[in-house]
Amino acid sequence: MKKIAWILALVVILAGCGIRTDDDGIIRIGERFFVQQVFDILLNTQDYLGRTIQYEGIFRIVQWRAEGDDHIVIRYTMGCCGEEPVGFFILLSDNLYPFPSDQAWVNVTGVLEIYEGSLMLRAISLVEMEERGSALVDFAW
Repeated sequence: MKKIAWILALVVILAGCGIRTDDDGIIRIGERFFVQQVFDILLNTQDYLGRTIQYEGIFRIVQWRAEGDDHIVIRYTMGCCGEEPVGFFILLSDNLYPFPSDQAWVNVTGVLEIYEGSLMLRAISLVEMEERGSALVDFAW
């Protein structure tokens, strides 16, 4: 019985701080519940595929594949082994060039899709911001 009450309480909390969709249909991931909102998208991917998502984070250039650079926009949260990245890989088109420098603080808007078997955000806009948000976010309730 306690387990059911705990699950119901969690559902109510997540619904109250859930992912916000504005009138324009864009899902905006905020700073306060960043980790929860990204995890909800990862756990319920089918509900979000094809949707437009916007958030701020650290633009990183990484090399995961032999074909060249990959791009991610992340924040960090504390995990079992220290700071863990949370965010999405970003597909960038040439019309967004020049790309921000590595470690720049950006606002990214894109459409969530599966690309070559991986979950990616196909960027519609990528804007470098002057004011940085919090790079380290809590798994806060």
